[in-house]
Amino acid sequence: MHVVTNEQMRLLDEETIKKFVPGLTLMERAGQGITDAVLELAGETEGLCVSIFLGRGNNAGDGLVVARLLAEQGAKCILFYLHEPEDLSPDAFKNYSKLSRFRKSGTVEEVPIYLEGWEDKIIKGMSESDLIIDALLGTGINSPVRDEYASIIGLINHAGLPVMSIDIPSGVNGTTGEVMGTAVMADITVTMALPKTGSCFYPGKAFTGSLEVVDIGIPDEVIEAAGLDTWVLDEMAAVADLPHHSPEAHKFERGSLLVVAGSRRYAGAACLSAISALRTGCGIVYLAGPESIRTVVQSSYPEIIFVSLRETAAGSIAESAMSVIFEEITFDAAAIGPGLTGEKVTEVFVRSFVLRCKAPLLIDADGINAYEGHYEELKTLSKDRPIILSPHSGELRRLTGLDLPATPVERADALRKLVMDTRITLVHKGAPTLIAHAGGRVDVNVHGHPGLATAGSGDVLTGAIAGLLAQGAGPDEAARAGVFVHSKAAEIAAELTGERGMIAGDCSDSLPMAFRELEELTP
Repeated sequence: MHVVTNEQMRLLDEETIKKFVPGLTLMERAGQGITDAVLELAGETEGLCVSIFLGRGNNAGDGLVVARLLAEQGAKCILFYLHEPEDLSPDAFKNYSKLSRFRKSGTVEEVPIYLEGWEDKIIKGMSESDLIIDALLGTGINSPVRDEYASIIGLINHAGLPVMSIDIPSGVNGTTGEVMGTAVMADITVTMALPKTGSCFYPGKAFTGSLEVVDIGIPDEVIEAAGLDTWVLDEMAAVADLPHHSPEAHKFERGSLLVVAGSRRYAGAACLSAISALRTGCGIVYLAGPESIRTVVQSSYPEIIFVSLRETAAGSIAESAMSVIFEEITFDAAAIGPGLTGEKVTEVFVRSFVLRCKAPLLIDADGINAYEGHYEELKTLSKDRPIILSPHSGELRRLTGLDLPATPVERADALRKLVMDTRITLVHKGAPTLIAHAGGRVDVNVHGHPGLATAGSGDVLTGAIAGLLAQGAGPDEAARAGVFVHSKAAEIAAELTGERGMIAGDCSDSLPMAFRELEELTP
């Protein structure tokens, strides 16, 4: 599913209305989708009372459709108007006019809060309500929220009721995710047609709550003609990216992976990467690391095959360790970097390994740091085999000299340019994680939670991606599926531990459950 900016969505709407569907029909479909979300949340309409806050644009029009549809099913709706009805957009006013019979029945109560005494009226209305629907501002805001709007947002946020925002929480810029002074803190955001970048990137993502997308019937040909190249990772995309095995496959046919990782100081990074790769379904994982971590690895994870390498006095892999790897091991894919340290001799080893390795390769952490200032070299090396890089912002800066822009569109474009015309897939770890592909596509991962900001989380991700790579997934597919499953595993783990107390091992342990959930969706 694509992710769009305000301008891209506006153009999609305009093209659809011009060639295919009247705007009023799109508004009706939007209102129906939001109503379905309300009913799913509330369970039934009997005794249900909903406060709906209305601005003047088409966002308010969606809210008016919801009021009519809920009233038809017996719910009571209290409509708070910030403007005279005559100031509504043309399509919104048409839906305002359709409410006349519900005004007479009392299922729709209208409160003009552009008159004096509006604050007490809001407090009274919300005290009777079970749910608040935010139809105030929509995606088009580009200046700070002021006056009555700011005051009303404050009342909504302190009402102690579930809040559902239409399209995007009022006060959040739909393109940048910037909070324009203040914003509604939604529990659920029901967005039209496609997710907006402002809901996928922080700080806007923190105000969005759970994000639900309503199909309002934008034709596929309109979306394809728009040339959109930013996507959101979702379950069905991840299912399509998963490698599959014959039921009679043996372990070597399920993929063999070499993980080159660890040091005396960072044995845990090596263990987490290797065991996480096994948990993806990879048939066999070799962990090549310094001899001093052998006991830790083998006593903790007997499933991992340890390959002992010569080490430096400090306990890092020595430059002379190279021959053991290529003389003794056959592997389908490799990962290098977690926990290696920045010792100069180890950096020389890393660069020699990358030069000699012809299998699909993931480079992470200290593997990336070994190429500080030498990104062009990696671009050249990628011509001989696909390379996945998984840096955080600091590692990316050291590698390329690039400070990523703060705004979503510019950030995605900067990553896109870095890998254009290479065989590099770039996984930029962050909140959210972005995946840039050589063909120009950028994927946005909207899953996961702040508990992933913990030591070892990146090592688990390395294992998840590399394990899929070894099983025959292409680098783009392995990166997408690995990132998605890693974040879903973190969500599963947090259900047991809470976000605050989750550690990387909890996430690794939850990988099988995340895969099981995906496989249950397989057609």
